[in-house]
Amino acid sequence: MRIFLVLVFLFSLVYADRDGGPYLGIGYGVAEYDDDGLYEQITDKSAPYMFYYGGAYINKHLSVELGYAKIKDEQFKVVDSGVKKDVSYNLYNISALAHYAFFDDIWDFYAKFGAGYVTKNSKNGSSLLYGVGTSIRFNELISVKVAYDMYEFGYDENGNTSADYKMRIYYPYVALEFQF
Repeated sequence: MRIFLVLVFLFSLVYADRDGGPYLGIGYGVAEYDDDGLYEQITDKSAPYMFYYGGAYINKHLSVELGYAKIKDEQFKVVDSGVKKDVSYNLYNISALAHYAFFDDIWDFYAKFGAGYVTKNSKNGSSLLYGVGTSIRFNELISVKVAYDMYEFGYDENGNTSADYKMRIYYPYVALEFQF
């Protein structure tokens, strides 16, 4: 499945619209963690993080994107069976963005939907990604983005392949984007 997603992304880069084209971005935000009752208590449920992404505009209204965010160790602090633990996450995603631009492509609104891969300490699994955002383009190369994304993933505590807990990570961020 991952190879298929990477191939879709690479073909999208090759066939990108010349008016659009590839882009890279770096963002910063504060993530919020919702464990759906998995732990007894979350003592610190917010954590700063960096978000890195790259993508390509297929046309004026559609783009594809690969992203990575790392929430460092000792950021989310939880209590599980009376024991304090630190929870860290690596978040990978591939997503499609539907854009609607105003004022000769200077101001852009978008909605994002994608699939992701989550690693939590030593465990990993798949996730869904939803998001919305807006960006302002300063020139043909540089834009600033303000966005709100949400990872949603299940946690199987019993090993029966069904999600016992639906956890979420909400992450608003501000990003600087460079288009080629």
